[in-house]
Amino acid sequence: MDDNFDVVIVGAGTAGLMLARELGNLKRKTLLLDRKGNLLEFSFNTLGSFINLKDFDLTENVVAQEINTITFHSKNVKRKVSCNTDAYVLDKKKLHEEILNTINLDFVTIKTNVSIKKINTDSNQIFKSVTDKNKNEYFGKIFIDASGTNGVISKTIGLRDKKVSLATGVEYNVKYFGNADEAHFFVGKVYKGGYGWIFPLKNNRAIIGFGTFDNKLTKELKKRLNEIIELPKIKKLVEKDNELVEGGSIPLTPVLEKFILNNLVCVGDSVSQVNPIAGEGYKFIFEASIMASRAIHDYLKSNNLEDLKAYESEWKKRFLENYKKSKNSQQKLFKYSKYNFLMDFALLMARFKADEKVIRSLSGEHGFDKL
Repeated sequence: MDDNFDVVIVGAGTAGLMLARELGNLKRKTLLLDRKGNLLEFSFNTLGSFINLKDFDLTENVVAQEINTITFHSKNVKRKVSCNTDAYVLDKKKLHEEILNTINLDFVTIKTNVSIKKINTDSNQIFKSVTDKNKNEYFGKIFIDASGTNGVISKTIGLRDKKVSLATGVEYNVKYFGNADEAHFFVGKVYKGGYGWIFPLKNNRAIIGFGTFDNKLTKELKKRLNEIIELPKIKKLVEKDNELVEGGSIPLTPVLEKFILNNLVCVGDSVSQVNPIAGEGYKFIFEASIMASRAIHDYLKSNNLEDLKAYESEWKKRFLENYKKSKNSQQKLFKYSKYNFLMDFALLMARFKADEKVIRSLSGEHGFDKL
């Protein structure tokens, strides 16, 4: 095994792929490892995102549907909001495929079916290699944990708790009778005390999903989603015509601020970089990956760990206050979603907010100061 890699990335998901692309563009010799055999297989196939595609050199080919209106529903109140920014339902397979196809393979080596079990240090506590389940060892100057919620390395070294709560959701792809460019969110006890969503797709199809912050309800998610689909308000919008259910989770950790230990860098869900209120991390994780790539490039030129720490400093300046506000909003939403009258009141108050402020809050650029 070639042991002359500048960077070894564990995990070829959202963060790992973007980071590998950026490091390849910077001509850094990079090894990208993933436990899966197929990098284009997912538990969720779509996601909603407020993202400027050009900021990340992505094309409209990754868009499943553009969103121009978002409607929030509680039991008795509806708040329709016009989008004043880029809002899309993204096709995860096409998005990941597009990034894969733009990785510079002259500098990036991709290995699949590799399950990392251990990270190894020298006598100075500098990380020198990772070892997989077959006892193969991979050497580098910088190591990246981009292993998502598994936190293969971040949990081991204590940058993230080993046991964390998760927000979990399930979805169906269904017939859709609503407006092609309108997404829907449903919150309140009437929606089984969790939160629901409808993301329109092309050809009169949509994704309908149900999620919860309560770990005690995770075994009931499919049952609750089936019950929600039978509610009159939702039956007007969708019709279930298959039993294929998809699902996934995001971590509900406190807002983390430390992503680096010596020559180890963590990016993405391995350190909970999904925005708490938005519930989607692609835009935020892409930004963090690009920040990390610049800091890694500078460190490899200088061998000065202060250059590597610039990643944490830049992330805090860009995101920390927003994430703290969003975390507060997430906790309020968790509490309020159990009561119809609280969610009715919250949406009534939202009618007095400009559409722009509501969308900015939902997009995760800042949380609701007052729900």
